[in-house]
Amino acid sequence: MNFRNGLLLLLLLAVRPVAGQQDTKGQWQSPHTMEALSAAPVALIPFPQEVLWTGKFLKLQQGMIIEVQGAVNGLAGDAVRSLKELLQQYGIQAGKNRKSTIPRILFEQKKQPVGEGYQLEVMPAVIKIGANDAAGFYYGVQTLRQLLAQKTRNNTLYGCIIRDWPAFGLRGFMHDNGRNFQPVARLKAQLERLSWYKFNTFHWHLTDNPAWRPESRVYPLLNNPANRKPGRDPDSTYSFDDIRDLIAFAKKRSIRIIPELDMPGHSRYFEPSFGFKMESERGMEVLEKLIDEFCAQIPAEDCPVIHIGSDEVGIPNPAVFIRRMTDRVKRNGRQVMVWNPGLPPEPGTIEQHWRDDGSAGIRNSGNPVVDSYSGYLNYFDAYSLIQRYFFQQICSRPRGDSLAWGGIVCCWPDVRVDDKSRILLHNPVWPGAITYSEAAWCGRPGYNSRYMDWLPLPGTPASGYFREFERRMFRHRSLFFAKDPFPYTAMGDMEWTMTGPFYRNDTDSISRAFAPEQSAGRKEGAPATLVAGGVFRFGDMLGAKTLRKPAVETIYLTGYVFAKTARQIHAITGFETAARSNRRSGGIPQNRKWDANGGAIFINDIGLPGPVWNNPGGNRYLKATWATPANEIPFTDEEFFWSRPPAVMALKKGWNKIVVRVPRAYAEQNWSFAFVPVKKNRDDNWERDPSVQVCAAAK
Repeated sequence: MNFRNGLLLLLLLAVRPVAGQQDTKGQWQSPHTMEALSAAPVALIPFPQEVLWTGKFLKLQQGMIIEVQGAVNGLAGDAVRSLKELLQQYGIQAGKNRKSTIPRILFEQKKQPVGEGYQLEVMPAVIKIGANDAAGFYYGVQTLRQLLAQKTRNNTLYGCIIRDWPAFGLRGFMHDNGRNFQPVARLKAQLERLSWYKFNTFHWHLTDNPAWRPESRVYPLLNNPANRKPGRDPDSTYSFDDIRDLIAFAKKRSIRIIPELDMPGHSRYFEPSFGFKMESERGMEVLEKLIDEFCAQIPAEDCPVIHIGSDEVGIPNPAVFIRRMTDRVKRNGRQVMVWNPGLPPEPGTIEQHWRDDGSAGIRNSGNPVVDSYSGYLNYFDAYSLIQRYFFQQICSRPRGDSLAWGGIVCCWPDVRVDDKSRILLHNPVWPGAITYSEAAWCGRPGYNSRYMDWLPLPGTPASGYFREFERRMFRHRSLFFAKDPFPYTAMGDMEWTMTGPFYRNDTDSISRAFAPEQSAGRKEGAPATLVAGGVFRFGDMLGAKTLRKPAVETIYLTGYVFAKTARQIHAITGFETAARSNRRSGGIPQNRKWDANGGAIFINDIGLPGPVWNNPGGNRYLKATWATPANEIPFTDEEFFWSRPPAVMALKKGWNKIVVRVPRAYAEQNWSFAFVPVKKNRDDNWERDPSVQVCAAAK
């Protein structure tokens, strides 16, 4: 080891972060210290495992030389392509004149602690990107992308030495295009962004009840619009050329595609098309030919894993069915992936766990596991999912191992979508993906399940980490998503008093106004509780065991806002929202009401009038709407508190009291409330208004 390399090693060892400070009330831990995160002059997501800021700068010029060591020429090709496109965005010409004195970008081979790792050095005259595989070189460029986007006013880059590697080897995103088709061009644009955040897997759900989306020449009737669900893109098919094209596009961005051919459930198109069921002998023969056809068209080296679904279905021959389909996929030189819960998998099958308690199976199964348990992007609401993704511990492990492979965040917009651009608004695709990338790349040394439902209180270490991440995410929203749907603004700094649950008599109306301090009807042992944040899911916070049936609970939130002068503020606010998997909800309220279930907002003891709705009283479905006509009605922006205009509220000078009544009107209600003060920014987007602080008490 020469002197320079020895010095560099000592520097990196000196700045290796220890586990972040642990919350005294839980076991959640960050892999970074708050000092390391706060010292960063730029917002990096996911945050590197090791970083040293040198205090020196590289001056950007109109040209930069790109050099590739001969030994890594075959590995760095996609990274160099990405780099050239990136430099072009900043008007920097990439050259090869080695005698020039302009700054250089050098790609060199460097041994890494794990696969996909990289080393990035920004020095006054050179940028070095070191790696040992194609993904590592590509990810080094993507971190450089974030540094370039945050260059100084003097057109310089912050000097740094970064050593980085993933905690988990599989970091994925899933789209359901079986129910709602998306063109390849739209998917490419999404994969490009996902690769910036070091996602390396795209789980492509290609078939579902409305249609078999891949081309089939063996059974062309599967591509006949007459055999598909009307209104669900019946004319839309992915040709084999489309599939190969997207796989090649993804591969150049270090993303592999796992196609899912769901069987034998989620396949209502099948029996009307063929006249027999998938699990029948004739059905299994058809599926075997379809697997053979798909694998003959899509080479194993480009698509080594085939997902065959197998969830949410009961058939008389589960073991026979899963064994035959597994054997067929293996005969084509692929590894098999299935959902868990689902049909019993064969040994060696990759299991994708999808229930909230699904990750516990890792302890008992000898099969590798991919974790999708923390909440689908189309479930809950756009805000609380960010909290869950940030605090989760993927696979219940600090890092991946031979069984814990990683995680896939899933987007299932089951309800028919007419305008596909709304998928990114009605589901928090970009804020959710960014947050998930941090958890999957960095890992979580410790875990506190409470933080999945209760945001940690301001002043606690865990709250500090969450708010620090919110600041980084806001910076990325401005840099990379200013013109894209980004349904999230910071909410971690607010604090309220939650009182209840109070219980109504059977003869009481839903909207009966209990006073929070009233003791009559109050659940014994349920004192006022401090709660943090701007979105609350009371069913998950309180737990099903504390709730009565029939539903007769009412929760109150009380907060105080100080105003230096009388003024108007804006707030993203609302009550129950439907999951995008089905339309179950109280629906759109009546005009001038905020909640179809009787919820209300009071400012200084005066009720805040709700909006005039486009469809007052509409879309009220108190049961799940799967396989019903209601699921064919597309959602509108007014149905979600984050996709409609913020509420306008008048404050008086001094302290203002906000009281919110949140009743639970039926057993399966998404019992929730949201309140996030916002203002318009220079990009004409709504962002957190820091001048409006919600406190649990007037100070």
